[in-house]
Amino acid sequence: MSKVATYPVMLTSRRLLLRPLKIADAAGLARMTNDPLVTRNLLKTAMPFTTADARELILRARKKKSPVWAIDTGQLVGLIGLAGEFGYWLGRSAWGRGFASEAARLVINHAFECLEIDTLHASPIADNKASRHLLEKLGFQRNGIARAFCCQRSRVVPLIRYKLERLTWEKAQSRDRR
Repeated sequence: MSKVATYPVMLTSRRLLLRPLKIADAAGLARMTNDPLVTRNLLKTAMPFTTADARELILRARKKKSPVWAIDTGQLVGLIGLAGEFGYWLGRSAWGRGFASEAARLVINHAFECLEIDTLHASPIADNKASRHLLEKLGFQRNGIARAFCCQRSRVVPLIRYKLERLTWEKAQSRDRR
C-alpha cells in the first residue's frame, strides 16, 4: 500500500498550521506580496500584486492540487511548497521568529515520508542570505549556480542551486533524536 497522500493535507507543529490556501487568504496574500523586501526574492512575482492576482494564484494551486501550503499562526504569514522546487516566503512581520524553519521541517518530512520524493531541490537568489542560511541549516547541499530573470528586479539574477537527499535528511534526523 502506497503512503502517497492526496491534496490537500494539513501539517501541524507546535506553533504552525500548514494548510491549503483559501480564497479568504487573497487580501492578506496580496498585502504581504506587495512588500518590496519580500518580492525582491521571488522570481516570478512582480508588484503590484493585486487581490485578483492572489485569487488567481490560489485557484491555480487548488486546480493543480499543487503541494503548496499557507503558513498559518492564527493568521496567514507566508507560503511554502513543493511546486517545481522546494520554496517558501514569509511576510516581513514573521521574519526572524523561526517560522520558516519550523514549516520547512514539516514539509521536508512530508515530502520524504508521504510523497516518496528522493531529492528536494531549491534555488534561492544568490543574495538572499537568510534563505541560503536556512537551507544549509536544514542540510541542503550546494550543488551549482544558475541564472534566471527576476520580475521585481527586472534583470537576470544568479541563483544558488541546492539539493537535499532523503538519506541525508534521515541520517540527520536520527542523529538529532539521540
